[in-house]
Amino acid sequence: MLARKRGLALLAAFAALPGCGGGDDDAQPVETATQPAVASDQRGVLQTIDALQSASRRGAGADICGDLFTPRLVRSLERASTRDCATEVRTRLFRRDDVISVQRGIEVEGTSATAVIRKGDGDVSTLHMLKLAGRWRIDRVTPAGPS
Repeated sequence: MLARKRGLALLAAFAALPGCGGGDDDAQPVETATQPAVASDQRGVLQTIDALQSASRRGAGADICGDLFTPRLVRSLERASTRDCATEVRTRLFRRDDVISVQRGIEVEGTSATAVIRKGDGDVSTLHMLKLAGRWRIDRVTPAGPS
């Protein structure tokens, strides 16, 4: 359970992925390798992680547990901590000053997805997500440790 709490602590903030720059209208087209557009399901995963960052910065444990975690993860946290999920999230699992980034390669297969996140101190974790009622929710966190 300590590993699960450590992994959940990584979710305190979300650093946006770099955007594309604008081009010069007068420039000739140049053959370059371009990044493919982010697929709809991948975008949904990123939106969940972004919502997690926003809610954690507000200390909105109830929003995180009710809207962003699966019921299974909520039950697991409550059993492990003997407190309700919102209290556990608000008081122990998130720090407003943590910074994380989402690595490339979000994998989506049907209603399951994984996203690898990296914390500013080098800790890496995998978010295992499920699509429930059309929305991506965090179901489990697997810490990989420092890189």
